Amino acid sequence: MVLIMSRLNIAVIGAGYWGKKVIAQILDLARTGDEMNLYSVADSSPIALENCRKEFGPLNYRLDYRELVSDPKVSAVHLCSPNQTHFEIASEFLRQGKHVLVEKPLAMKSREAYELVRLAKEHGSVLCTGHVHRFNNGVKGLRRLMDSGVLGDIYYLRLKWTGFMAIQNNREVITDLGPHPFDICNNLLETWPKKISCKGRGYRTSAGYEMASIYSEHPGGFDAGIELSWLDMEKHRDVTVVGSDGSAELDCIEQRLVLHRKGAVERVMVVPNNTLREEILHFARCIEYNSSAEHYPNRADGTLGANVVRVLETTRKSLEEERTIQVEIPRGEPIPAGGPMPGIQAPPSMGSL
Repeated sequence: MVLIMSRLNIAVIGAGYWGKKVIAQILDLARTGDEMNLYSVADSSPIALENCRKEFGPLNYRLDYRELVSDPKVSAVHLCSPNQTHFEIASEFLRQGKHVLVEKPLAMKSREAYELVRLAKEHGSVLCTGHVHRFNNGVKGLRRLMDSGVLGDIYYLRLKWTGFMAIQNNREVITDLGPHPFDICNNLLETWPKKISCKGRGYRTSAGYEMASIYSEHPGGFDAGIELSWLDMEKHRDVTVVGSDGSAELDCIEQRLVLHRKGAVERVMVVPNNTLREEILHFARCIEYNSSAEHYPNRADGTLGANVVRVLETTRKSLEEERTIQVEIPRGEPIPAGGPMPGIQAPPSMGSL
């Protein structure tokens, strides 16, 4: 079946560091003939918009995203605004029947994240989450290696997500760096953790955690150890899988995959790809097939994003209460935003979080 897709008008909300990367990709896709158009860029900061104007030239810039919520020309929104704004902004667009891609995390609270899933279903909209490593060829190669049996019985995963960042007074490292490692664990193991224990602290500030060591236990006897840090001078986005017959190490940035077996080290062939570009194209394809009888799988859907938020909540709870916590992933219908999730209390206030 061949679908004829009209040109997709996408608005980007948030023109900071990541928003500018998204803008550049959409503009390039539009130039190379893909059926999409950057309709507008919205940010409440005149400085951010001026920086975009210098970098990208004249575009439809807006200081208030609300001007776009009911604009019939806007088909879809790529949301790159600060984390604490995700729920409010995404829900406004979903209620108007717009398609929405929200950068991670989908929301700050799981009850809000599951509410976005419910709104998307109610209004027939596509909801994607920016778990960009779902489209990383290195992660795909590592998954194939695990499935091939060359590593033998899988014992555990080790993930290192670190890099230096200046003192943050309104953020903490679990919410900032944790989403991708937890998503990758789910992608590789096809399970969510059943238990989580976490230790962490802030060294330069008392406003939030700057490093965290997380241990997650998964069904089937699989475990994962995750290191998060804003203090490490070297940037790492590394995944290691250890098995009975060998181990595999993946640098998610370079998409470099290495296999270690007794007496041998082998480079596994991976063709690196532009993961953000693939994420945006996937969002467009989901929209294209949304009203079609033909199924197109949403590989980064809202439920995935909401489950990651649920795991992040559990991790913070473990750290605060200094104990191992059971993870409860909801099944069935999304939980309304007005009601609390079982077993979770609101985390202590951290600045604007």
